[in-house]
Amino acid sequence: MRVSENFALRVHVDEVDPLRMALAAERLDYEIAVLCLELEAERLNIDDLRWLIEEIRDIREHVESVLVLPGCKLEAESAGALRRAIRRTRPLVYLLAVGGGDPKINRAAVSDTRVDLLSHPERGNPHAGLGKYEIELAREKWTYVEIDLSRLFRREGERLAWQVSRIRDLLRLRRRKRFPTTVALGARDPLELIRPKQVEDLLKLMGFEDSEVKEMCVEAPREILRWNAACKHVFTVPGVVSLG
Repeated sequence: MRVSENFALRVHVDEVDPLRMALAAERLDYEIAVLCLELEAERLNIDDLRWLIEEIRDIREHVESVLVLPGCKLEAESAGALRRAIRRTRPLVYLLAVGGGDPKINRAAVSDTRVDLLSHPERGNPHAGLGKYEIELAREKWTYVEIDLSRLFRREGERLAWQVSRIRDLLRLRRRKRFPTTVALGARDPLELIRPKQVEDLLKLMGFEDSEVKEMCVEAPREILRWNAACKHVFTVPGVVSLG
């Protein structure tokens, strides 16, 4: 059984044709691409996700070398709205992320086993955005804390330096506390996609070791998707069992 190595994790198609994004992922040698919509928990329209699923079914006729899966990222203002949105979206997606930053949302996300990723917990914070309690919850519930590379590509000058510093804060914290961590592209346009080798080089420039790059870019995405395919979902995509 072939083991997949190149994951385009959390690639957004809110404002771009999903087929165009999938073809771009194929051109850059990705083997698995998770196409996502960003949805507001308080104003959730589940038909948006159903549309994405139908688009992905059609994509399979045009893209053969990339396994394309549906996902979503929830943005919420309250923990209650987040929990309700998780309940409605979880059965439809292979990847469920929550946009972090607000301490109460960070905590609610890592408290819920149905959540795969807590994205950018540092948003709006002068530090990595995780306290001792949130770290313990992430380890206990096996919720991955995500490093969002797109937040680097959309910044310059002092804002870019700030973002690099927050990623390094998270890396240092992760080395001490050993909580689940992964890396996502977060691209919202095909032009924001970069090759897997470029992802690896970028992480190494920020101080990641080879073993950390492999663990966060290959082993973590594979485990997330394999677990969800086996345990959580009614919607299935032919070939997902070949995740390795």
